[in-house]
Amino acid sequence: MADTICAIDVGTTKVCAIIAEVVGEERLEIVGYGRAASDGMTKGVVTNVAAATAAIGQAVEEAEQAADRSIGRAYVGIAGSHIQAQPSKGAVPIGRNRIVSAEDVARVKEAARAIALPHNREIIHVVPRSYAVDEQEDLQEPIGMHGFRLAVDAQVISGATGAVRNLLRCIQTHGIEVEELVLEPLASGEAVLTEAERDMGVAVVDMGGGTTDLAMFMKGSLWHTMVVDVGGQHLTHDLAVGLGAPFEAAEQLKLRFGSALASRVPPDQDVTVDVFGENGPSTVPRQLVAEILEVRAEEMIDLVLREIKRSGYDGLAPAGLVLTGGSAQLPGLRELARQMTQMPVRVGIPASLAKMPPDLRTPDNATGVGLLLWAMHNQWLSGDFSERRQRSPFMERVMRWLKNLLPG
Repeated sequence: MADTICAIDVGTTKVCAIIAEVVGEERLEIVGYGRAASDGMTKGVVTNVAAATAAIGQAVEEAEQAADRSIGRAYVGIAGSHIQAQPSKGAVPIGRNRIVSAEDVARVKEAARAIALPHNREIIHVVPRSYAVDEQEDLQEPIGMHGFRLAVDAQVISGATGAVRNLLRCIQTHGIEVEELVLEPLASGEAVLTEAERDMGVAVVDMGGGTTDLAMFMKGSLWHTMVVDVGGQHLTHDLAVGLGAPFEAAEQLKLRFGSALASRVPPDQDVTVDVFGENGPSTVPRQLVAEILEVRAEEMIDLVLREIKRSGYDGLAPAGLVLTGGSAQLPGLRELARQMTQMPVRVGIPASLAKMPPDLRTPDNATGVGLLLWAMHNQWLSGDFSERRQRSPFMERVMRWLKNLLPG
């Protein structure tokens, strides 16, 4: 029986659940997906547990019906301004055979977790940047190497305990076990980056509804990540305020006629929009719409540039920026980013998977697709898939039961 991977992307504006099968070595096939308008979320964080739980349930139910199977466990994306990253190092002696094993790598990552955190924060990831075996440094894959001491230079990603537990509760209420929480820009990177970009140096800019997440990759690994508190909803809000229109009307106007470059919009084009204080739609210049959006888009790009400079890695991303998320689809944004950064810029489209519907081949689904790829790569390398193939569903439940009996 083929292995099944489930991904749930809980964003500020939408929830997407995707179910895929591993049908060959590192090959995925989409078997179902569901989507629902997000509720109870602000800037990537749960602010209303009941509303968020209901939205997640709607997306999950739709995915289960399409795939004709239930979701028992899932990989879940996490983001929000509460996310923090800090460098950490760890070192352990290599086992008796003096050959680095997967167990040695797990132990050295555990050693890197030993950092002081406030009581209201918890670790989400330990992401290795590079390994060292004795005097050999800057290694990306130490397994199989001979030595006496294994060290790691890692990024420890942590989140606010309350935000993490609230998200877990919303998922677990539906009887779904959270296999792993995955930082959303990490997942997006799995879906949209090439190996050459990762090695050379690149920044993934995931422009969601409530936040913009930045992840910088170099030498094949994550080197820096942070979250900017502006996103697509701020673009819509500016339009609503600037035109005196309801938020929903401003959102439709942005999607249908928006542009991040006012100079690209013909000056004689008009559009209609419902505004407050009028009995019917009003006519406004399309160029005015673009001017409002351009100001906010410039601010978003400027904040990303400032963070890149603040990180100390300015000039170390020759592969430029890869824009993902719903706001990356705003016409003119790529060109505006190129003008402001003087760097290569492209819009990241998720990698194509077998039987992948066109609806998922868009930048706003990069996180969902990336969660599937993250799961497959990490589970396959750890051997979990091959072990699960040898177990019956009954044995799988027994193994989970035994695991729950173990301390820690």
